[in-house]
Amino acid sequence: MSGSYRYTGPAEIQYLFVDGGCLRESLKNLSDRYFNGTPIEIDYAKLRAPFAKAFYYDAIPAQKANESDIDYQARTAPERALLDHLGTIDGFHVYEGDTRIRRRKQEQKKIDVMIAVDMLTHSFRRNIQRATLLTGDLDFKPLIDALVQEGMFVTLWYPVGETNKDLLSAADARRPLDIRDAYSMSTYALQKKFTLPAAWSEPRSSVLPIGKRWSDPAHGTIELTISTDGQYVLLFVDGHNPGYSTHIRHSDLDMIRKYCNDIFGIQVAEEAENQAK
Repeated sequence: MSGSYRYTGPAEIQYLFVDGGCLRESLKNLSDRYFNGTPIEIDYAKLRAPFAKAFYYDAIPAQKANESDIDYQARTAPERALLDHLGTIDGFHVYEGDTRIRRRKQEQKKIDVMIAVDMLTHSFRRNIQRATLLTGDLDFKPLIDALVQEGMFVTLWYPVGETNKDLLSAADARRPLDIRDAYSMSTYALQKKFTLPAAWSEPRSSVLPIGKRWSDPAHGTIELTISTDGQYVLLFVDGHNPGYSTHIRHSDLDMIRKYCNDIFGIQVAEEAENQAK
């Protein structure tokens, strides 16, 4: 056979399984860090889009002691509205657990069991070739171990800094749930109100603009400058592309500082703003 065509078989089917409590808490933490607590509203059709199907597991908060039915329904209306909405999205399936109050704390029940049963069932029936589990709960390690032993390729989509290393090592692949994911899945309204730093790579220039420079063991020389339009630009050597530099650009230095620390592990000194000018 001439040419470069090679048959690779049918496309692999991948399902997404979402620990709703984990996703909700992760989004809250990211909104507090980047958007001053403004809720990150997700377009859940975007969340499902890369997967053949998405399965979402969550539980409505329990009714408090001495709380009237009217007050309880009003308090939990946003959660109920979200679950009802998710059920209308093509390829999205919602399963509810129970919640009880124990020692004055809300505790979800049945969620981990439902996720385990569904993932194992789809694996045993060979409905899928790959599974992605969004969670940071160490209790899911035995499930991931079982799926891997069964031959399923499992990706763990996890909250950064909140996930046990044993859970991370159990999966075949790991995907951090960081601000880039949250922002890319967010609604147009949030993206119109807030912007993340622009990031790109380009050939390294032999002449660097004057600015604040420092050395980092993992990234070599790092430079922070201000562009002609007043935007901050941070540059560092692109370790994946020799001869190229990664550029991070935004009008808010504090946003660049958080983004570079969270995504690239680069610390931008507090005094860098004045030295860049």
